[in-house]
Amino acid sequence: MTRATHQYATDPRPGCHKRTTRHCGYSILELIFVMALMAVMMTLVVPALSTTLAQGRVVTASHDMMADLQTARFTAISRQQVVVVCPSIDGDSCANSSRWEDGWILFVDHDADRRRSSGEPRILVHGALPDDIQLRFRRPHRLFYRPDGSAWPNGHFRFCSKSRKARPRAVIIYRTGRNRVSDQAPGRRKIACTE
Repeated sequence: MTRATHQYATDPRPGCHKRTTRHCGYSILELIFVMALMAVMMTLVVPALSTTLAQGRVVTASHDMMADLQTARFTAISRQQVVVVCPSIDGDSCANSSRWEDGWILFVDHDADRRRSSGEPRILVHGALPDDIQLRFRRPHRLFYRPDGSAWPNGHFRFCSKSRKARPRAVIIYRTGRNRVSDQAPGRRKIACTE
């Protein structure tokens, strides 16, 4: 006696077999419930994600500035020449502006006028920062490093999120030429995110 065996191909949902006439699938109520659950989860996740991305942009910009300032200091010491760091819109000359977020340049200042002349070599050109970031420094809106590595003027760069989604950061520059990144302005003060 031979035994007949039937194998049914099963659907991943329980109770759904190919040989049944029962319709398999999800009901409209199940779909609405899942969509509502996804909508609630998205309202919780998306704001947190945008805050994280904004904070990442501020941190990256402050680290870029810190690295560029260290490059300027190292170049001033190694070449025994004055190196200027200033805001720049075109990547060629210093802008007479407080808007460092438009970009900045580093150059060797042969004639000591703190402006880039045609014969003065650029060391580095940094492009514009993301639109959400505001970057400010004290007047005279430029700084320079002397051949001994010291900086003038001392002060701090303020990195702020225009949307206020990220905590501000500061790159503090000492007269010795050293710098550091901080969540506070010098003197443990709050970083002022104003024009």
